[in-house]
Amino acid sequence: MPRRSGAATVIKTQAPALVIAKGVLFAYFFSLCIFLVFSTLIQFTGLTEAVLPYVAYGTSLITIFAGAAYVSSRLDTKGWLNGGITGLVYLAGLLIFALILLPDFSIHLGYVSKAFLAFVAGAAGGIFGINS
Repeated sequence: MPRRSGAATVIKTQAPALVIAKGVLFAYFFSLCIFLVFSTLIQFTGLTEAVLPYVAYGTSLITIFAGAAYVSSRLDTKGWLNGGITGLVYLAGLLIFALILLPDFSIHLGYVSKAFLAFVAGAAGGIFGINS
């Protein structure tokens, strides 16, 4: 039986949209884990619910950074752009969940700054992921 040459190996690349979707799902799962840790801390320590908005913002930015780093390390191209898109898709998913699950939820002008922060955190994660 003849030996096969390694030169004929075909490298399969995934579609960018699929990789971004995986990165966003990774970020959602990572957020869930961090929120579970903080809810346990709030339950069993003297922390109050007053820290929750800060924890939510911080967790979102950290997980967007991590998800964007995952995406850019898989795609190996346009790290800041793919990372920024990952951040925006993450935020869009949260807005869709909120519109479905919370009947009195409304979108206001403050979400422009949240979208900017999501893009910046994603772009930073994309730059980190492509360079590591």
